Amino acid sequence: MRFPEHHNEVVEAIKLFGNLERGIAVKKDRGSQLDYLGASFPIIRSRVKEGFSFTKGDSQSILEIWDDLWKFSPWGDVLFAALEYYVPISRRKPSSQLWAVTSNWIDRVDNWCHSDQLSRLYSHLLEHDFDSVYPQLVEWNGSANLWQKRSSIVALIHYSGKNAVFLRPEQMLPLVRNCVSDERHYIQTAVGWVLREVGHVYPDEVTRFIEPQALSMTSTSFNRAIERLPVDTAKRLQALRSFDKSSRR
Repeated sequence: MRFPEHHNEVVEAIKLFGNLERGIAVKKDRGSQLDYLGASFPIIRSRVKEGFSFTKGDSQSILEIWDDLWKFSPWGDVLFAALEYYVPISRRKPSSQLWAVTSNWIDRVDNWCHSDQLSRLYSHLLEHDFDSVYPQLVEWNGSANLWQKRSSIVALIHYSGKNAVFLRPEQMLPLVRNCVSDERHYIQTAVGWVLREVGHVYPDEVTRFIEPQALSMTSTSFNRAIERLPVDTAKRLQALRSFDKSSRR
């Protein structure tokens, strides 16, 4: 680690609001190799907004420090602090350097929570710089690495709600299709969630996507994908699966 003094500053600041027993539970729940101070997301977010001694510097120096902390800190909370610092910046007009650096952060991820928070950052960078970010998501989409593949589709939308979907169906659905047959739990939950959110904006396209694959989708991805489709559409898709099960008896 090149900046141990800044690392200690962040750790000590978060530790004031942490709970080590909770941190042990978080580590176990997420199956992470990192340790956790046990601070909540709102607390970390609030503390990051207050700033640290190094966040008064120029943007390049700040990014260099956060990058070092991301790569070498043993504390998962420090990684969350880095994300809380950069997600608001990514919503505005981030520099191309931010993607160049943070695109390597996926290599450190070992749990769904860091994966999804990092994907949130990537989604905003994707919106601002499609030509740089999208090809990398396509590459990750074919990766055997669980978190790269999950991020390749989770990063296609801004989490959930209004304005979450900003790409066209033909830019999203092929990447989702490539994940349908991957039965790993965290891929299947991502498939269902992304289809559900895309269905808010493109219900017809998502319905046509699901129809030929309804039988091959896992219950995890299928049930989540149809959660918010029109009731009659969801019932028709469910009937496709029910009919197939009954016909094989």
